[in-house]
Amino acid sequence: MNAPPDTMHASEPLWTAEDVAAFLRVSLSMVYKLRRQGSLPAVRVGALFRFQPDTVRGFARSDGVAGDPGRR
Repeated sequence: MNAPPDTMHASEPLWTAEDVAAFLRVSLSMVYKLRRQGSLPAVRVGALFRFQPDTVRGFARSDGVAGDPGRR
């Protein structure tokens, strides 16, 4: 059985909200705000949220958040 294309990168561990905040150089509350707004999709694991690294990288490329100190 073939895996769907979205699950092909399962070998890379999911990121925590703290990991995402550090990568994007934003506050933890901003990560949760982006998730609530639907701008940054997350996977719920019990009571916690985890983020696909490729999705976070794509978000940073498209929205210009990472590396832009003026956007916090």
